[in-house]
Amino acid sequence: MFVQIALILFVLFIFYIGFEWRGKKLIYIEGQGVFITGCDTGFGHEVVKRLDKLGFTVFAGCLNPDGEGATALKTSCSENVHIVKIDVTKPDDIRRARAYVEKVHEETGCGLWGIVNNAGIDLYGDVELLTMDLYRRVMDVNLFGMINVTKIFLPLIRKSKGRVVNVTSVKGRIYFPCISAYGVTKHGIETFSDCLRVEMARFGVKVSLIEPGNFSTCTAIVKGDNYKRLLRDRDAMWEAADPEVKETYGKDYFFAQYERLAHLTSSYPDCDPVSDAIADALANENPAARYLVAGGSGLYDECMLARIINFVPTCVMDYLCTRWALKGLPKIKTLQLKGS
Repeated sequence: MFVQIALILFVLFIFYIGFEWRGKKLIYIEGQGVFITGCDTGFGHEVVKRLDKLGFTVFAGCLNPDGEGATALKTSCSENVHIVKIDVTKPDDIRRARAYVEKVHEETGCGLWGIVNNAGIDLYGDVELLTMDLYRRVMDVNLFGMINVTKIFLPLIRKSKGRVVNVTSVKGRIYFPCISAYGVTKHGIETFSDCLRVEMARFGVKVSLIEPGNFSTCTAIVKGDNYKRLLRDRDAMWEAADPEVKETYGKDYFFAQYERLAHLTSSYPDCDPVSDAIADALANENPAARYLVAGGSGLYDECMLARIINFVPTCVMDYLCTRWALKGLPKIKTLQLKGS
């Protein structure tokens, strides 16, 4: 019986390898347009430079078109990079961005080949501490903004039989304590992208998900102005919490989550692995549906958890994810309540 099971597993593994192997035959790049959101910093900023070197016409969507990030792109990239002002929560911004892309197409003949939905914000906190307004804000940027950008640009992508690339996270596959606001949006992007992929297949459009692990060293999602925003949100949550909730969780536990963010590091000092995945999703004739991109090192990291989640009991995953997320944080008072 053991030999039979081993043989079946071996055959399944060979089939898996066969389906996953896609080769590296690339499309001919001749100035096709790619629109990217969230290019002020991080993944989006680096991908603009990568695609510019590959020969794409790049529309770099920036929240602040006069800011440091946009200025750096203007000075370091070719004339084929266009800075486009966009707030993904504002439909008028998205429509103006599409109108600009169409205008450039009329002038230069470069059609829109791809969109890369990369813009996003982060947020931490237990469900009892997060406010509904904060849940909605994260949803508006990470999920609804991404959906609206996709819907408004999709007719152009359908005509070119191009690509939709959605940057989500390893947290779109797994779960941790304290990330429900962020995690809900990333799991939502996963489902949206899966549905879109099968809908668009009939038109020749290919949809890919990019699922980065920990790349905190090279992104600004928990740095600079974003970290200041997170601290303001932390203070607002604490002020809005009921006295009983404050007593239960304790300020030390809640604030320690944000103190830890200031010291996050990853094994990669740059975003190259994520840029590689996005470039492949746009330029490979047969891109993958998912690119899980590890940012940590060693056996025990977030992407390892994502790879095993479907093969271990839920109670084991609960233990691993909780241990990973809460390690080093102060204990909460729930563990000391009467009857516990």
